[in-house]
Amino acid sequence: MLEVVTVQNINAKDRIEVSCSSAACEGCKGGLFCNTKKRIFEVANTEGLAIEKGDSVEIHLQTGRTIGGTLLTLIAPLLLFPVGYYLAKSSGLGEGISTLIALGAIAVGFVGVWLYFKVHEHKYLPTVERIITSND
Repeated sequence: MLEVVTVQNINAKDRIEVSCSSAACEGCKGGLFCNTKKRIFEVANTEGLAIEKGDSVEIHLQTGRTIGGTLLTLIAPLLLFPVGYYLAKSSGLGEGISTLIALGAIAVGFVGVWLYFKVHEHKYLPTVERIITSND
């Protein structure tokens, strides 16, 4: 998916902070699920384009990585619920305690997913495709 954003800050030559314009958010098909509305987020400048603060740039969000990241975020913790429940029940614990341990397993799953994305965040960042308008 391609989106037009405005450069807010240059963090490094390969990392910039951008924000969506309200017009981009209105036309975006993922607007219902977007967590970056009116916020600044980081994108990768893998091509080393000469970008300056205030430029409008086009970014690309890889569909497969977006869907994969969403599935990982939701499914991995949920899969730990039955595992935690089974392990607790097989060790002889009661129903209530087993359920609490299973819920704790979900929490551990979310922490694990968060750590995974912290380590591999560069693979999931949108990338700058081209400069639309320069702020010269």
